[in-house]
Amino acid sequence: MAQINRSVSVIIVNYNVKDYLANCLKSIDDSNYSGPVEVIVVDNGSFDGSARMVRKRFPSVRLIENKSNLGFAKAVNIGLRESKGDYELLLNPDTVIEESTLSVLVKYMEEHRAVGICGPKILNADGSLQLACKRSFPTPWVALPKLLGLSRLLPGGRWTGQYNLTYLDPDDHHSVEAISGSFMFMRGTAVEKVGELDERFFMFGEDLDYCYRIIQAGYSIHYVPETQIIHYKGESVKSAPIDSVNWFYEAMNLFVNKHFSRTASLLTRMVLRTGITAKKITALSSSFLAQLFPVLLDVTMVVLSFGVAISMRFRSLVSAADSYLPVVALYALFWVAVGGVFQIYSRFILSYNRAMLSSILGFFLSVAFTYFFKQIAYSRAVLLGASVLITLFIPGWRLVAHVLKSRGFLRTMKLGQAPIFSRPAIIVGAGDEGLRISQRIGRRPDTGIYVVGFADTHPEDIAHPFGTDKSSLPILGSTDSIDEISKQHNIRELIFTSDRLDNAAIVRIMDETKHRRLTYRVVPKERDILLGKASVEDVSDFPFVSIEYTLYHRLNVISKRLFDLLFSVASITALSPIFLVLLFLFPRWEKIEFWGREGTTFTVWLMPVKNRFLREMPLLLKILSGKMSFVGSAMVPRDAGEAHLICKPGLTGLDRIRKLQIDSDERAVYDHYYVQHQSMAFDLEILIRSMFAL
Repeated sequence: MAQINRSVSVIIVNYNVKDYLANCLKSIDDSNYSGPVEVIVVDNGSFDGSARMVRKRFPSVRLIENKSNLGFAKAVNIGLRESKGDYELLLNPDTVIEESTLSVLVKYMEEHRAVGICGPKILNADGSLQLACKRSFPTPWVALPKLLGLSRLLPGGRWTGQYNLTYLDPDDHHSVEAISGSFMFMRGTAVEKVGELDERFFMFGEDLDYCYRIIQAGYSIHYVPETQIIHYKGESVKSAPIDSVNWFYEAMNLFVNKHFSRTASLLTRMVLRTGITAKKITALSSSFLAQLFPVLLDVTMVVLSFGVAISMRFRSLVSAADSYLPVVALYALFWVAVGGVFQIYSRFILSYNRAMLSSILGFFLSVAFTYFFKQIAYSRAVLLGASVLITLFIPGWRLVAHVLKSRGFLRTMKLGQAPIFSRPAIIVGAGDEGLRISQRIGRRPDTGIYVVGFADTHPEDIAHPFGTDKSSLPILGSTDSIDEISKQHNIRELIFTSDRLDNAAIVRIMDETKHRRLTYRVVPKERDILLGKASVEDVSDFPFVSIEYTLYHRLNVISKRLFDLLFSVASITALSPIFLVLLFLFPRWEKIEFWGREGTTFTVWLMPVKNRFLREMPLLLKILSGKMSFVGSAMVPRDAGEAHLICKPGLTGLDRIRKLQIDSDERAVYDHYYVQHQSMAFDLEILIRSMFAL
């Protein structure tokens, strides 16, 4: 067949997804299609700098800036009026196309003249098939098994799987009724005949509506799996999730009213509307229950704590239950109310330091209440015992959740706190970009990512690219063996770099490893971000502007010093026999001078033994005197050069969790991170993890 030079107009509607848009535009630039391609970005009033990014990095792109969010359909129509291509591609900004995508689809449309719209195979961010890339219209007979949940239980049935056509082979061509609006490759003459999108659809439903009109106009719609794309679904609606639910179900109602009101019976329309309303209520209820779940857990912890305390005080829970039940309910209300003030049920769901502070404040509030209302002051011992347990249980389940999340569980929870626990990851691509990103991640403890090593398309060409010191990362193997590598190292994330892999290779690896349920991230070239399903993480150099140092908050200063005093006294008392024995065995101790906070110095005497625990026991005296803390900065000998520590040196710290040998710049990164996030819960976490690192 002769070379095809049909023109293609790519129309992208963007709303506050700057980094995803940049990645999408880069994938279009990398296309191998030889014909003319015009790209039109219609920005719907973004406030994240999207328009500025397009003008600076993609000057050939035609940018149309709307002053407000006009909705998807209206923005597409603005782009269609300006486009001049033989083919029109409606493309979401949170997608990445293969280099061959345009070539494959233009060729297919040229060979199949009856096709008005076609779409490729679409993958989710986890590598699985996105079901919406081939589907049927939501007639009552088609929608019923989906509304009843049968489509999930029996996806291979011709009736139960009809909505998303899950009974069809996703690797074969199919004539379908509708495809996903995230990628709609349309014949220009068909668009001229059918007209613009219906602007009554603000968001969602406009793709179904247009596919319906295309078929009514005499064209067919085809699913073409010869090429595939990645779709990071839902990035543009994250800022208003409840609104997006309303938009979706309003669109479904509009579709039913528009296309089925005249042709369907009254009973059919009632069934459809009832089903849509029920699904909307279910979706909104599940969102509400997800927010209520932490509250229910905390109430359970309060009730459990009082149950234990009452049983210990009265030897029988049953005999005291009736009189204590209303009091426990009132106390639970106190603790939940204080937790609400501390935002542990909204913004900081898994913040165990906030949970601990709110638990302590809840205790004081309960004590004050019983002081004024003697009729509920049944037992101070019960209140005190329950409060101690509450202070352990309410932060405790959050700490457990953090651990589970860091190990790959609870992946669907929406959290605002970056965990200190690591997520094992592989950087796929061992070139300069891989080295740069590994260094960025290594210097940022707040990413929660632990890079195990690299995989590369041609590992044999990589000859010790990252030095020979102990801190260098190994080449784990070829990308052809990445499934086995992920299994061997218990990998949770793959981070793709752009200088060693093209989009087709990334998609192939995702498709091959989707059964491992990994998190995939793509690093656009020369950018310090990780593109993933749930978020965009910045791993650039540590920001030193507008930093809030929580370590220096008065409450944290007092609580940290009290902790150091109490536990240093207790430790010295408990270990005093060992002190005396070691003093007798080793009369000559090692004298070393260390840097303290803000240029001060202090002298310590260390045991001349190899065991770190025994060697550093005398440091407890420095903690008692206030020169050191249990948790703080690295200990830097004075003869190692001048050190400017912004917090006291500690018996342990972030650097000792992973036994790192760090330089002054890296130490500053860890110190700044610590003083921003310091809390009693964080100190306890570091102490516990340090015990395992010994």
